[in-house]
Amino acid sequence: MSQSLIKLQTPEEKELESKRSELSALSEQLAEVELQFEELKFSLLNFQRRYFQEVGRKYVELDELRAQIAEFIGKNKPYDDEARTSAKQARDQADTASKEYESFESEDPSAADYKPPSNECKKLYRRIASIIHPDKATDDAKRELGTKLMKELNAAYKMRDMVEMENILACWQGESRVLSSDGIKAELKRINRAVAQLCGRIIKVKQEIEDQMESELHSLMITVHNADAEGRNLLSEMVVRLDRQIAETKRELNILKKNK
Repeated sequence: MSQSLIKLQTPEEKELESKRSELSALSEQLAEVELQFEELKFSLLNFQRRYFQEVGRKYVELDELRAQIAEFIGKNKPYDDEARTSAKQARDQADTASKEYESFESEDPSAADYKPPSNECKKLYRRIASIIHPDKATDDAKRELGTKLMKELNAAYKMRDMVEMENILACWQGESRVLSSDGIKAELKRINRAVAQLCGRIIKVKQEIEDQMESELHSLMITVHNADAEGRNLLSEMVVRLDRQIAETKRELNILKKNK
C-alpha cells in the first residue's frame, strides 16, 4: 500500500480520540450512579409509604390524645404557666404530625405501585442515560434537550415503561444534531468542559447517595428489611406497642374527664 494513503494521526487528533473515550466512559459511570440513586429514592419512598400507612397513623392518633390530655390539664390550671406551655407544645406536636401524615397521603399514589425493575430495564436506562445526559452535552442546545429528555426518561423508568424509554432515545436521535466543530482545538475545549461537568455530577450524586444511606429513614428501612428476612414484622410489632399506648392514653383521658 502506498505510504501516501496512510493517514497518521496528529497529537491533537490522538488527544481528541482519547478525550472522546474518556467522555464515553464517564457517561456510563454517571448513568450507573444515577441509576443507583433513583433506585435508592424509590426504595425509600416505598418504605416510607409503608411506614406511614402502618405506623405513622398510630403516632398521629397517640399525639392527638396526648395533646387533648395536656390541654385538659392546662384548661383546669389557668394560672399554671408550665401547664399552659406543655399544652401548647403537645398541640403543636399533634398538629405537625397530622399535617405531615396528610401531606404524605396526598402525594402521588404511583409510589405505592413500586415494583423492582428487570435487568433489561436497568440496562436500557443506563444505555440511554449515557447517551442523552445533559452534563455530557458540548453545546447549549444539546444540554437543553438532554435536560428535558432526562426528566422524561426518569419518569418512564419509574413506571418501568421500556417502550417509552425507547421512544425517548428515538426522540434524542431525531432532534439532536451533530456538533458543528470549529476545528479540533474548539472541540477539545468543549469535550474537556463536558468531562469536567460529568466528573462534578458523579461526585455530587455519590454524595447524595451517601447522605441518603446515612439518614434515619434508611437505617430504619434496613432494620425492618433484616427483620423481614428473619420472619419478623417489625412494623407490626411497633403497631402493637402503639395500640397499647393509645389504649392507656385513652383511659387516662377518660379518667381526667370523669374526675373533673
